[in-house]
Amino acid sequence: MTVSRLRDLRTDTLTARAADWHTAVEWGEHGRAHVDRQLLAPLREKLVGETATAAETRLQLIADNCEYTRLQTGLVHAALLGLAEELAEAKARLRTALDEAAAHGYPVDDAGAVGYPETLAEDGSVRQEAGTATPAAGLLDRALDGLSLVFPGHRETAQQLANTIGAALQRATDTDTRYARTLRELICDRGIAVTDAMWRDAHADLTTAATSILGIADASAIPSGATPAENAAWWAALTDEEQAAYLSLHPAEIGTLDGLPTTTRDTANRAVLQVEEARLREELDALLRAEPEKYAYSTSQKEGVSVRTVSDEWAEWSDRKGWLESQLNGIDAINSRFAETGTEGLPEAYLLGFDSDGLGRAVIANGNPDTADHTAVYVPGTFSRLGDAETDIDRMTHLWRASDPLTDGEVSTITWIGYDAPQSLTTEATRGSYAEAAAPLFNDFTTGIEVARGGGDSGHTTVIAHSYGSTVVGVASQQSQLVVDDVIAVGSPGMRISHADDLGIGREHVWSMSAGTISDPVPLLGAIPHGGRDWGGSYIHEGAFGIPYVSPFPKPIVPSSEEFGAQIMATDASNHGDYWTVDSVSLLNQAAVVIGDYEEVVGG
Repeated sequence: MTVSRLRDLRTDTLTARAADWHTAVEWGEHGRAHVDRQLLAPLREKLVGETATAAETRLQLIADNCEYTRLQTGLVHAALLGLAEELAEAKARLRTALDEAAAHGYPVDDAGAVGYPETLAEDGSVRQEAGTATPAAGLLDRALDGLSLVFPGHRETAQQLANTIGAALQRATDTDTRYARTLRELICDRGIAVTDAMWRDAHADLTTAATSILGIADASAIPSGATPAENAAWWAALTDEEQAAYLSLHPAEIGTLDGLPTTTRDTANRAVLQVEEARLREELDALLRAEPEKYAYSTSQKEGVSVRTVSDEWAEWSDRKGWLESQLNGIDAINSRFAETGTEGLPEAYLLGFDSDGLGRAVIANGNPDTADHTAVYVPGTFSRLGDAETDIDRMTHLWRASDPLTDGEVSTITWIGYDAPQSLTTEATRGSYAEAAAPLFNDFTTGIEVARGGGDSGHTTVIAHSYGSTVVGVASQQSQLVVDDVIAVGSPGMRISHADDLGIGREHVWSMSAGTISDPVPLLGAIPHGGRDWGGSYIHEGAFGIPYVSPFPKPIVPSSEEFGAQIMATDASNHGDYWTVDSVSLLNQAAVVIGDYEEVVGG
């Protein structure tokens, strides 16, 4: 890199090229949305048979190509913007140094060397001879830099300017080399089928780009620990091109930000889902090819016989295999819901959260909560995780179908697998630490819904808290004011509060549904660890088969207790998970609350 080349560099040419690539990014994003909403949805709603299936397959292929195009062109767009920004900064530093050199009358050659005249002492003698300072000069010259404040002279000033010019040239050279390498790696395979291998390559490209593109979409600028309102304000302050760059380079981080528009989070999380699915399938395929010997053999010295035990290596292999299969099952459930859009009028699905680490996360909405008049947020309980997402997603699909025909407004139902739920009834579900950790996540999510749709008066939100999920909501109400209109506690083991009023939304907006001790023993079993803390209940308890007995200890208060003060809803559920059966009283009661038609709720 030379002085003249950097000085005369037109970074606006790079930004113009970036704008062209941004057009391709938008084409991919809008193309996928158009196929999903305008083509696939009506097709699934109106047509059946082999022809319809073949057409759906072709259209889904187009949608996949659009998404792949969006992801890959987004990386090129971000790279060009980053290159332009970093080179512009280097150019600005060079320009400042050149201007200062010109003010001193110092000539600068194309390599960055700075000439200087002689420096005279006070008595008129020559203190320093004229010469030339070169960038990154020897140790003596750099040592002399420190003397410039004490003995200022042309040599020291010129050396400082030469070093500044040299640093700008080196930075521009390093930037050009780094981005050239990055852009060379952004090569896509030809072909219309988007294979797992292509998605795996996209994952590698994303990782490379996110670490090498520094000039735009700085990861450190993404809010961390901010409120949903602060997240929304940060996002709104970005330009369209900056938003596109963040979506391309940091989709996992953007997808987690509560308060951002639903469509933005959906775009980010779908990209994460696609590349993560390919990565997990690649790992599982490699794992299956490398299955270790299952048994370890040992010989008993006393009996002289061989004993087979499962080897530690195989046990570790089996655990990893089970985890991978579980996460992929959850991903399949999400993809299946995407594929159901349009079936019997089912609206577009939006992925508001996704993470495969540990138990995993899956937050998926039927319909856009930003524009919905009525929104339901389902908080599942013990055993919920990404790998078992299908059941929880189906429950909210059933609720949407039950609610939508009852209102002229738009309905959105959300499955919120957004916390680490207990995975054991005995050792984990009895502990409150899971609810305490989940509560702030729940509060941020529901607040984010309110922020994204424009405020608390812009829609009606109902929380449906099942089992341990109701404990989460109860604890959340004590950590922060709930920003929801109604809460339905379903099969609740207790909310760690003693009265419906403690939720802070008015007891008339607190609802409880429980199938009874025999059909659903969870309220009884969970009452001691999670029931109301004031122990103000009756000393007369309901025992097996409804037979009452007297205990020396008062009954802990749960939402289905009369003392709790919730609105008791009728239910025809036959077990703890049977509250979302199609056309059931249980489901229709929930639907009535979701749309705010309280008079249609059948009391229990």
